[in-house]
Amino acid sequence: MEPSETQETKENSALNWMRRSLGLAAVLGLLIWATGVSVRQGNAVLISRFGKPVRVVQDAGLAWKMPWPIDQATVVDQRIRVFETSHTEMLTRDKRNVILLTFATWRIQDPLRFVQAVGSTEGAELKLDGLITNAKIGVMGRHDLAALVSTDPETLQVEAIEAELLAATVQTALDRYGIEITQVAFQRLSLPEENVRYVFKQMRAERDQYAARYKAEGQEQADKVRSETDLEAARIRAAGQEKAALITGQGEAEAASIYAKAHKQDPELYRFLRGLETLDVVVGEQTTVILRTDTEPFSLLESKE
Repeated sequence: MEPSETQETKENSALNWMRRSLGLAAVLGLLIWATGVSVRQGNAVLISRFGKPVRVVQDAGLAWKMPWPIDQATVVDQRIRVFETSHTEMLTRDKRNVILLTFATWRIQDPLRFVQAVGSTEGAELKLDGLITNAKIGVMGRHDLAALVSTDPETLQVEAIEAELLAATVQTALDRYGIEITQVAFQRLSLPEENVRYVFKQMRAERDQYAARYKAEGQEQADKVRSETDLEAARIRAAGQEKAALITGQGEAEAASIYAKAHKQDPELYRFLRGLETLDVVVGEQTTVILRTDTEPFSLLESKE
């Protein structure tokens, strides 16, 4: 065999091997494409066999199925969605009309039940709209309008009403449609014109009640402060009077003691000084007194040569 023929045989053999490898890879790729299902995070895949759902794959990764037309894979998005309900006019317990626009956050929790009962996102939103609307009508019938628009924190019950709406819808949505509702909340509240005046009047009345209460509390505090101040002033005055009386008594006692000592030392001088003191008290600059001078202490006024 010539060298050129040997080289040509080797090249043909390599080419055939490459063709067989490519063909095998294509067959494997086609087989994987026909039987493999890629499940992304946040999605689920519903496997149907001859149109009948048989299982749900929810773990992210690669899953397997029979090739089409035996099995068919339907991707279901399980991420949380936001849905706005339609405007709904309803009556409160005190017979006031309100128009509530709410929104709900939801996700597909049971893909099999969702596909069987609803089939699409649009169908799910229609079901949710009717379910939440019925819940709003029932829940608002148990609450007054003040629970939605009051300025009093104790009267306002928006969060409690939203919790009631969620409780009234979550189990039904899960059982019937395989949908998990995670939140129901108010987005906007509208009032008919005739109710606007009522709401403003109610708010003014509530503000007046607050003002009256604060005024009464302030008056009570002021009276308490004045009472405490008067009591403290009376206590201080009593203490001062007591101290003044004590000082006066001590002074009088000391003066009496001094008078007694002076009287013992010189009775005549003592009487003379006491007489002068008496005259000083009785007779002033503008006083005219006609008295006998033969009695004490006026005998001191008589001139003696």
